[in-house]
Amino acid sequence: MPQSPQREDFAAVMRHHRAAWRVERIGWTIVAALLLGTMFGAFGDGPLSRAGAGSGAFHVEYGRLLRSSAPAEFRFRADGSAAQGGLIRLRISRSLLDRMEIESIVPQPLRQVAGPGYAEFAFPVTKGAGGIDINVRYRPATFGRQHGEMSLIGSETVSIDQFVFP
Repeated sequence: MPQSPQREDFAAVMRHHRAAWRVERIGWTIVAALLLGTMFGAFGDGPLSRAGAGSGAFHVEYGRLLRSSAPAEFRFRADGSAAQGGLIRLRISRSLLDRMEIESIVPQPLRQVAGPGYAEFAFPVTKGAGGIDINVRYRPATFGRQHGEMSLIGSETVSIDQFVFP
């Protein structure tokens, strides 16, 4: 027995509604994932966007996820045991320096030296001091993934991996 035209229309309408509900659920899932990511810092400041590396005599904290041309900062903690001749010498790879505009370094370095593939900043450390905190404020000059290294002379090398949003 053939189906009536009303029954066929109703079945087509229900198929359309089910497909629309499926698309709506997918859309709500995407919106919820974006909101959670935003809340935890996937697109800016938050726990997912902060990183730290190093141990012992040298530690650096930095933003893993940044915005192009927005202010950012590297925070270094250098133990006094890494000092050589009363100086802590911080080395930053050229691959990082070429992709940033340094605004300030606090405290001011005593001297700066450029070498093949790096720049070195020397900071005085008083004898018996526990260490030194160094803040490098900068703005990312380009967007995309940037990778480089930082180190203290006489200490470990730390890899920095960041992503800069446009």
